[in-house]
Amino acid sequence: MTPTPTSPPTSSSAPTPTLPIEALSLTIESYVACTKCAAELADIEPKQSLQDYAQIDVGFTRWGIQVWCRRHRANIVHIDFGGAQLPADFRRLETS
Repeated sequence: MTPTPTSPPTSSSAPTPTLPIEALSLTIESYVACTKCAAELADIEPKQSLQDYAQIDVGFTRWGIQVWCRRHRANIVHIDFGGAQLPADFRRLETS
């Protein structure tokens, strides 16, 4: 059974954001990557970044959030929220 995708809340139903605006900029400290993609990069010419090579989908499931590798059709990680509804900030911050 395929779960129904979950959409971000609409502006009328969204709770007041709790994160400071600076948290919406790129603050990733540890990237998630497909180990097969990372291994393949060693043999690819011309060299490219894992970020450019990877084909990753990220989305909500009925259990939590999943990161999926389209290139290898494989799960990278599936984070189980354990039924908890965690706060999320869907405000968009664009940088130039």
